[in-house]
Amino acid sequence: MAMGSFEQKRAEKSTLLESVIRLQGEFRRSLEPLHVTPLQAAMILFLHRHEDGRVSDLAIAFCLKLPTVVQVVHDLEHNGWVTKRQSVQDRRAVCLRLRRQGQALARKIEAQIRNVRSVSLQ
Repeated sequence: MAMGSFEQKRAEKSTLLESVIRLQGEFRRSLEPLHVTPLQAAMILFLHRHEDGRVSDLAIAFCLKLPTVVQVVHDLEHNGWVTKRQSVQDRRAVCLRLRRQGQALARKIEAQIRNVRSVSLQ
């Protein structure tokens, strides 16, 4: 399929920010059927790779303030995707682990991301 002149010019002259925003929109649309936001999906994938990740690890990894991470984690826990527990080494730290439903969702998210990657590379 031929690219229209606007689309071709957009692809040639897009700033990094414009490309990131466009890609975020593609991710948001691809994740809608899973009823998960891009930020929730990113945190789920992080926890899929880092079992017993801490809330502070998520804040650092995504350059977010702790209250933002706490709210998203609350939503993940409410949806039954994540469990929280106090760290054995540091009682101030909260460790997170994906539940079985969260692990299944992580695999679905990974599949959706592959679809977005293949579309964005065309």
